[in-house]
Amino acid sequence: MPLTGEKYTQLTQQQPSADDESHGRWVACDESGWDGEQLVGRQRRFLVFASVAVDDVEAAVLVQALRERGGIRQAGELKFRLFKDHAQRLSLLQELWGPGGALHDRCSVYVVEKEYAASAKVIDLLLEEKEYAEGGNLYADDQARALARTLALEGPRALRGPLFGDLMSAFVALASQRGAARHEEASEAFFTVIERAWAASTRKQVTELLARLRSTRAYAAALHDESADFPLLEMLIPAAAQTARRWGHRLGRVSLLTDEQRMLTDNALSTVKLYARSPVGMTLFTRERGADVAGVVRGSSSDHPSVQLADLLAGAAAAVTERHAGNDSPAASALWPAVVSFVDTSSLLPYDDPAAQLRTVDERLPRR
Repeated sequence: MPLTGEKYTQLTQQQPSADDESHGRWVACDESGWDGEQLVGRQRRFLVFASVAVDDVEAAVLVQALRERGGIRQAGELKFRLFKDHAQRLSLLQELWGPGGALHDRCSVYVVEKEYAASAKVIDLLLEEKEYAEGGNLYADDQARALARTLALEGPRALRGPLFGDLMSAFVALASQRGAARHEEASEAFFTVIERAWAASTRKQVTELLARLRSTRAYAAALHDESADFPLLEMLIPAAAQTARRWGHRLGRVSLLTDEQRMLTDNALSTVKLYARSPVGMTLFTRERGADVAGVVRGSSSDHPSVQLADLLAGAAAAVTERHAGNDSPAASALWPAVVSFVDTSSLLPYDDPAAQLRTVDERLPRR
């Protein structure tokens, strides 16, 4: 059912998408694993934003072929759940995405490790603000990225027991929109945990980072003073903007068609377009030229077969990230070789080569 309300009146695409001079190449998108600003303490550690460079005209043919060859008779749109437990249907996806397949080299997956995103935001919103006010620039020479990795990778080792989790949870409570209503209480709770963590840290780099964070109270107090284009810890909008930018760099003029999602209001989609066209990057790690993005709109997967193809990729990518976290499945085992080849190199993960790491099982991550 289409989204309704005043926030969703302008940028809904009802007609089938078709590549042309005005729109450029259409790119269909869908997400999996989104939890809003709640970046820690959730069942799914990863957000994936999957995209496929295909319009509805071509996608309709591909979707029909998948239905016929996979013996899928259920009414409604094509979903990954119809494939994940069927070896023969999974082989159809392998064929579709593999070398020589119709969508080979036309897929991309932007992956966010949510806890790492929270660590990056600690640096971005607190330490970098302090550094900038004092005339410095943590973005120079990748200092901010190095600090975020130190916190994310070394923090759990330096802070035994639940302390690292307490630290990240306190930061999310402070920086999220929920924290704005009880800002003084959330700030006090965060810096109480900072003091505990600083005193308990067993690794020099983490201890030094925490010592620097102890002096950021003024910047924490100002987190919600100014209105922002979107919530401070929201990862979906930057993921969509980076996706649009990267496709624009590859293909020239593009238009993005995203699956309907309540976070993606008219204002949010306009922000995605603005940032994708901007030469200034959206994330801690992205400093790239803007792209020729003609439009960013939403649409229902029931109306757009291209979005159904994006859903298949999002579901597969989610399974592959679960495999990385130690929770393997038949779908992940079958599809990871194809999916990891689509992973965007600028994904928000604490590695230089995200795709290479996603081929493996991360021993840091707890299994379920």
